[in-house]
Amino acid sequence: MAARVYWLWLSTRPGIGARAAGNLLDYFGSPEAVYAASRGALLMCDGLTPAQINGLCDKNLNGADRLLEDCTKKNIHILTLADSNYPDRLRHIYDPPIVLYWYGRTPAWDIRPMISIVGSRRGGAYGKMMARQFASSLTESGFLIVSGMASGIDGEANDSAVLAGGSVAVLGCGVDICFPKENRRLYENLRLGGTLVSEYPPGTEPAGWRFPQRNRIISGLSIATIVIEAPFRSGALITARLALDQGRDVYAVPGDLDKWRSAGCNALIRDHAADLLTDPVQLLHAYGGLLREPPDERRIYRIFHGQAVPKRPDAKPAPESRKKEPVLPQPEQPPSAASKIQEAEKPSEILEALPIKPASELPRPSSEVPLPEGLSPEERSVLEAVRAGAKSTDQLIAATGLPAAQLLSLVTMLELDALLCNEGGIISLP
Repeated sequence: MAARVYWLWLSTRPGIGARAAGNLLDYFGSPEAVYAASRGALLMCDGLTPAQINGLCDKNLNGADRLLEDCTKKNIHILTLADSNYPDRLRHIYDPPIVLYWYGRTPAWDIRPMISIVGSRRGGAYGKMMARQFASSLTESGFLIVSGMASGIDGEANDSAVLAGGSVAVLGCGVDICFPKENRRLYENLRLGGTLVSEYPPGTEPAGWRFPQRNRIISGLSIATIVIEAPFRSGALITARLALDQGRDVYAVPGDLDKWRSAGCNALIRDHAADLLTDPVQLLHAYGGLLREPPDERRIYRIFHGQAVPKRPDAKPAPESRKKEPVLPQPEQPPSAASKIQEAEKPSEILEALPIKPASELPRPSSEVPLPEGLSPEERSVLEAVRAGAKSTDQLIAATGLPAAQLLSLVTMLELDALLCNEGGIISLP
């Protein structure tokens, strides 16, 4: 087995991603052989750019040695493709990460079957409730829930699962960095009672392009992916597409037809790309044979519907149900506009009966519609600049004062949440 330092050296070469690293390992046989390869030998390897070859010709191992020391000091564990405890399901995707960093409890990914739950960063009350109920009931069944620790649906799933017995969060940054910052409590809970995983070395800051990249790990670890409240062009739909490409099953929780948050889920079901999911027992029938012990289906059903709670040593007995309040008679409702129109005899009476709304209640143009809740100050400033007429990244940088790298990351995340459109470099509201 090659020493870890060569794996870390290869995984941190500039411009060498998982796919290029995998091709190099297939061609040369080991990271040590890649390290020993001359420039001439690298030129014989198809698909490498001059910049990649220059990076591979840098044989300095000091950076890899420091990375090993840093991980040891922070108690961050390293897994390579050559390790027997590298997650087997992830090992067989098209472009597995050649190195994984994990932090927290020893992951049970080859012992407990994993199911991923993903959705909008701005999930509504219904979506968050579904994420919590599916996560807690499936964890109680013996599954291991994996998600991305993002705000919204992902965070709710990770939070409920880790409280019910453990969870895995795959990050788009180093495992020693909490992102988003408002999820600090969840981050600490996962570090103590779950597992934080990333293909990026400790200290790697979050960037917009890294999140779609990490989604292949979320789906690759899982036997199935559940999508809850995903708008069009959302990161959750990227995960669903990756899961289908990897031969995984995809399920979608249906939502209201007039809610933008559910448009992606409903489209997955309509297009037969995902199975309609109604309760966790459906998944017990599909994957129960992978569990170490068969769960009590009735109890799991009751947990999902809030009629029971997971077993815990300090659990208190549920209070006695209260008596139903008597139903009081409802006051008589005033006649509707439709009934007034039907009873009217003169044209003037019909006009008076029409439900004409005042101007204050008419739909407002998109430039006046309030921005969604939960936006960061930076996201809000970007959207306000686009509303004011900024259409390019240069104009947005001038209007917001944000650094180019941060601005591009924000535009990507807002585009994934269907709050911006970026067509050929022209940025606009959807």
